[in-house]
Amino acid sequence: MADESFDQLKARIQRLEEENRKWMRLAGISRLTKLPNSLMLFQVVLPQELAKGKAETFALSCILICPDKLGDVNQKNGRVVGDQLIQQLSQFLKNQLELNERLFHCDGANFAIMMPTKPEGYAKRRAMMLKNVFKDEKFSVDRVEFSNMTCSIGTAEIKGEIEKVKISEITDKLYNELCDRLYQAKASGGDYIVGSPKSSRTA
Repeated sequence: MADESFDQLKARIQRLEEENRKWMRLAGISRLTKLPNSLMLFQVVLPQELAKGKAETFALSCILICPDKLGDVNQKNGRVVGDQLIQQLSQFLKNQLELNERLFHCDGANFAIMMPTKPEGYAKRRAMMLKNVFKDEKFSVDRVEFSNMTCSIGTAEIKGEIEKVKISEITDKLYNELCDRLYQAKASGGDYIVGSPKSSRTA
């Protein structure tokens, strides 16, 4: 190391920097679905969107969606089947995206959809539509069929003036609200949507 020339040291530093950039990119991508993950959503994409916010005009909604009883699938059919089912779910959700919506595979079986400016209450209505089409969809993995599956969903919205100095606080708040509401939806027995200010169940 002591005999390393300046050019060699510079080349080694460049290789390390390239390797760091590679791992940073990988850290923001789900290995299973190749979708951007929660780190990318809450540490990169969402702060960038909030930084564009203008007083009294900014609005953004997020949906956190998770299939119910996926643990039962893993126990009965094995983790490999469970992982392949998650991959099919990711493709299914991709196919449901509307203009300017973005899909993220946060972790496990949790997926998030970020939506740009929409009318108040849109996230709740969008979640209800997704829940219904999810139940109607049929999935098949290694000749094992999965139908009439249900999901739990939490929704949250950001509206109004965005102060640049509080962007990290806003992202943390949105993350906590989404996680709490998804937990409430699951605790209610699944096939349930929890938004603000009250929950909603559909037949």
